[in-house]
Amino acid sequence: MKNEQEAQLRRRVRELLNRGTVEVLLGYGRGLTGVRPLFVRDPANAEKLIWNEHCNLNLAGYLVREPLKQVMAGARIGLIVKGCDFRAVNVLIQEHQVERQNIYLIGMVCNGIESDSGSGILIKCRGCNVQVPEGTDEVIGNPQELRQIDGDPFEDVRAIMEMSLPERWSFWTSTLSRCIKCYACRQACPLCYCEECITEKSRPQWIEKAPTLSGNLAYHFIRTMHLAGRCVACGECSRACPVDIPVDVLTRFVALTIKERFDYVAGDEPDGKPFLASYCEDDPDDFIK
Repeated sequence: MKNEQEAQLRRRVRELLNRGTVEVLLGYGRGLTGVRPLFVRDPANAEKLIWNEHCNLNLAGYLVREPLKQVMAGARIGLIVKGCDFRAVNVLIQEHQVERQNIYLIGMVCNGIESDSGSGILIKCRGCNVQVPEGTDEVIGNPQELRQIDGDPFEDVRAIMEMSLPERWSFWTSTLSRCIKCYACRQACPLCYCEECITEKSRPQWIEKAPTLSGNLAYHFIRTMHLAGRCVACGECSRACPVDIPVDVLTRFVALTIKERFDYVAGDEPDGKPFLASYCEDDPDDFIK
């Protein structure tokens, strides 16, 4: 399916650019060390697009950053998405960061993404129920050739939750002490789009800027809460971390808690409300009654 899917993708992108349906398309290309984002404006360059089991990047974050943010002000852009990426686009639409009519979404039928380290399929792909990204403008690939991806996408989160409180505290203080405050996790996240991050404020200064343990804990815990009900568990934060901190375990813990307590999954419904703007009469907590 992969080679046919890639060829179909290239043909379709050429057609969209030739017809002027989109002015620029963002997809995947070959980089020096693997897969990289690829901007395609010339229909002839559609041949440089690739699709394979290593297309891990969540390209949704480019919608709220230059140069696509500027392009969308006057033209429609195309974006290649997996099912999990599409959920991030939905959150951006719900939060009024992008307009749906300004984006042409090409969904890719996906059999899961392999780890760059060769350790097998990524944990975020286990038990995936969005292998066919329904709701995009078109889907490329044959759903009949899909294989079911078994497993638990929260297996690592549950393992940490089984630790005692002292063990958990020891794990996180040891792990987050490695943070060098480079903010690669923030930059890679498709939903960290604030023009001025709280980490950069100095009047008042809420978070210690030096990479100390107290400052690191404050930064990562605050960022986790800012992503509550918004994180789509794409794993870009952990993948970008230069010191291999499993940053997404924190945000996925909150996502799992919200799913279990409120039956809410970020980005599942394009027309749905953001989690913190939702109200349910069957709320399990008494305080809202």
